[in-house]
Amino acid sequence: MGQSTAKENIHEGFSIPMTSPADRHQQVLVVEDDESVTKMLLWLLRSAGFSAQTASTGQEALQTLDREAVDAVLLDLGLPDQRAGDVIQRLRAWKGHPEWLVISVMDPGEAARKYGPLGDRFISKPFDPWVLIRRLDGLLDAHQKPQGALD
Repeated sequence: MGQSTAKENIHEGFSIPMTSPADRHQQVLVVEDDESVTKMLLWLLRSAGFSAQTASTGQEALQTLDREAVDAVLLDLGLPDQRAGDVIQRLRAWKGHPEWLVISVMDPGEAARKYGPLGDRFISKPFDPWVLIRRLDGLLDAHQKPQGALD
């Protein structure tokens, strides 16, 4: 068996490839009211080399988005102030908006009926940390790739 050349960080039974924060320059806003989920997401994102900050309500997220540039938003649909829809509406309206993923225990069909089409932006809780990081990377890579560029 060969050795892996990538450093890995192992936590709570899973591992993710370690990336130096200098390797990434993306800022992620985590909008989540559950403190344990927020801590896990912060650990996961920072371990993968992202910078991350938090908001625990939709109103706080909207205020953060008004004053700070972020590259991506991870948004919980079950916020206590019921403002997740306002955050989604703002993200959809901005030209050159940050990329975003929705994380929720809500049924994907119910979420789509309530918030409009979410497609591959929806991740069900509980989620696989690998899937979240891959989906986030994919959205950010697609957003940063010049139009017409080939892989």
